[in-house]
Amino acid sequence: MNSIYPILEQFNEEHLLFPSYVAAFEDIDGLLGLHRETGITQNLLVLGESGTGKTTLCRAIAAKYPRTVLTERDIVPVLHVPIPCAATIAGVTEAMLAQLGDPSPAFGSISTKTARAIKLARALSVELLLFDEAQHIQDRGRLPTQYHVGDWLKTVMDAINVPTALIGLPRVGQLLQVNEQLRRRFSRRRYLQMGQGGETSIEAECLQLFVSLGATLPISLACGAFGWAEMGQRVYYACDGRVAYVKKLLSGAIRIALDRDLREIGPTVLEEAFTKEVWWEGVGQLNPFNSGFRFRKLNQVNEPFERGLLGTRPVARGRT
Repeated sequence: MNSIYPILEQFNEEHLLFPSYVAAFEDIDGLLGLHRETGITQNLLVLGESGTGKTTLCRAIAAKYPRTVLTERDIVPVLHVPIPCAATIAGVTEAMLAQLGDPSPAFGSISTKTARAIKLARALSVELLLFDEAQHIQDRGRLPTQYHVGDWLKTVMDAINVPTALIGLPRVGQLLQVNEQLRRRFSRRRYLQMGQGGETSIEAECLQLFVSLGATLPISLACGAFGWAEMGQRVYYACDGRVAYVKKLLSGAIRIALDRDLREIGPTVLEEAFTKEVWWEGVGQLNPFNSGFRFRKLNQVNEPFERGLLGTRPVARGRT
């Protein structure tokens, strides 16, 4: 069993690269490059369902431009601020101060903390702001509160005057409808979802990601009697086009295969892994890797990809 852990750890460190993720990374990286070269400040809204790599994207950008520790001060080119649940102005300000290294982020009034955050960001030469989990602002529920938090965000952006990426679930769009000034600042949008490129179908992208991740495994993947094209369709329904679920599925399949000393990961192993890792009720016709599966999205009530009442996501080319 101990020999499994290093394999799982290495697999979990693999990056989930797919076209819209790469495009979003390049867009955000471009904001910083443009600002450095010209001083022009542009912003970007990045939307994606749960499991599409939003936080991974933020961490990848921050890793490309790491904090530098100098004798006289630190330099933080990219400030990644995860917005806390039930976000208030005080909560978001404190989260920002914590990421800036303030020793007492909860100390002081809102205005004092905001001024301190702005001063620290300037002192640390922050060149790019990444506000992650932005839906937590929208989730405050009351329109006045949403507006005030959005207004605070606009004020901070204007004061620091660097490019900003606002990143969250699709329902963040509702927040921007509440605050017109904030909406103007985030007119550029990027969706993290497979099938957005237009060159290949979402099923084909799922298969490409599935196979590319499989290439990093010590056990080969097999499509069995399905064929690879059909396997791509089944992977799509098993993950709903969400990259994190592809990884979750394969991680479970690796564990099963290594525990049983199997030579390959095929439909039978994937069927079991889907039930264990994605949906415990996903058996028989409700399991994408079962021969009796009916090729439909598992987004109905009490199914793993049930659509909530809040928010929508863009339509990708492929099956509906």
